[in-house]
Amino acid sequence: MILELEPAGRGAVARVELTNDGSKDIPYEVRMMRGEISPQGELSLTPADDQFLVFPAQAIVESNSQQVFRVQYVGEAALARSEIYYMSIREIPVDFEKGTSQVQVVVNYNVLANVVPDGSRPSPVIRSARFISSESAATLDANIEEEADPPAESSFSGVEIDLANEGNRYMLAGMSTWTLTGTTVEGQPFERKFQPEELTKMIGVGVVAPGKNRVFRLPLDTSLTDESIKVQIDI
Repeated sequence: MILELEPAGRGAVARVELTNDGSKDIPYEVRMMRGEISPQGELSLTPADDQFLVFPAQAIVESNSQQVFRVQYVGEAALARSEIYYMSIREIPVDFEKGTSQVQVVVNYNVLANVVPDGSRPSPVIRSARFISSESAATLDANIEEEADPPAESSFSGVEIDLANEGNRYMLAGMSTWTLTGTTVEGQPFERKFQPEELTKMIGVGVVAPGKNRVFRLPLDTSLTDESIKVQIDI
């Protein structure tokens, strides 16, 4: 789930509904975190509760019921560029009765919350693109899913793209349309278009913050010469 908040006014408020369709009441707490995403897609979270008002901050969601959490941005109103936060909805572990032995699964939900000033826009720039053939490496998955465990190492063949966002608004690389062109090692022209429904399976939603870059990998069976590779991104 992705939220967009404005720095001030009515647009600085959002509502998130959590449904408990289980048979037991579950206690939850909400924490607001600032998100930093590395070029490799690794997510780092730091507390940012002072930038938001959340109500309720804690709640017991009864079985087969819903709870609405209201979140309001109260930080700097005059933002020069969009900021990335995560609304972390965490299940609170319940103490067991003494003398009992049970396994408890605790679930956390991270909702991507972008604070976006009016008139801001992303500006994708390809810093580099190269073909990698049969290299053992983990596929670089970006994700709100950003916290997912990295996939096991495997043989990879395809194009590695270093994408920068030189605009002042976040961009979702996986929700864009990419056109890849180049020349095969046999000297033949090549073109392939990646639509969002295909891209999200490869790179996730691909959040790229303003002034930051991400490295993405697109699997490809056809070998291309590095100097010929060009990537056009339509957002």
